[in-house]
Amino acid sequence: MGKTKNIQSLERAFSILELFEETNQKMSVKEISSALNLSKSTVFGLINTLSNLGYLIQNRETLKYNLGYKILALGSAVSLNDMIANAASRHLQTVSDKFQETTLCVVEENDFVVYIAKQESSSSITLKTRIGTKKELYCTGVGKCYLAFMDKEKAEHILERGLEAKTEGTITDTNKMWEELEEIKRRGYAVDNEEYETGICCVAVPVFNGKNEVISSISLTGPIFRMKNLDFDIVAESLKEAADNISKDLMV
Repeated sequence: MGKTKNIQSLERAFSILELFEETNQKMSVKEISSALNLSKSTVFGLINTLSNLGYLIQNRETLKYNLGYKILALGSAVSLNDMIANAASRHLQTVSDKFQETTLCVVEENDFVVYIAKQESSSSITLKTRIGTKKELYCTGVGKCYLAFMDKEKAEHILERGLEAKTEGTITDTNKMWEELEEIKRRGYAVDNEEYETGICCVAVPVFNGKNEVISSISLTGPIFRMKNLDFDIVAESLKEAADNISKDLMV
């Protein structure tokens, strides 16, 4: 595949953000224009958009700009995700070795789960899932853990978008999904029974913070022909122990 051409407006927008990082100073439209060798009209349009989105903020007295709260929020999110991934990797390896299957860790971002850590056993069949992969919540074990334990209004908003069938095992009826989520809350773990990918099964549990809010989800995942021979209650207990240890590590 040939190299695609960068979008010029995005390049310029990021160059403005990087300029603030490099100079660590508040800057006017004129100063930004001069530093980047761009016209004032171009800079003003980009700054206006970045400000509306919260990535820049303007001082009303000096009329100069600085990095906004959204940049701080993104930085905090990356930092927290890194902390979760590091903690998860330490504890998921133990579970992976115990059951000889792959363990995975996700976080929820923009109503999807994103995989941030993965540990494989020596006998595991390689799974397609890679770090950074994004999947829907309703058809994955890790995602259903989020739906079951997150704020109900947010879960309703996500499910209102519809439940598209990924496989013959995908739950596509909203009422059945709510019943599934209630069962997950009751037993404390979720099962993906070939709901996202045919032939793949997983057991998943949530990871909570000190406020009892779900901040991550972890799973043991493998081919259905091997996973069906495991006692899911026992698998879930091992995952819950790992989840508790991850939570404790994050509170240190």
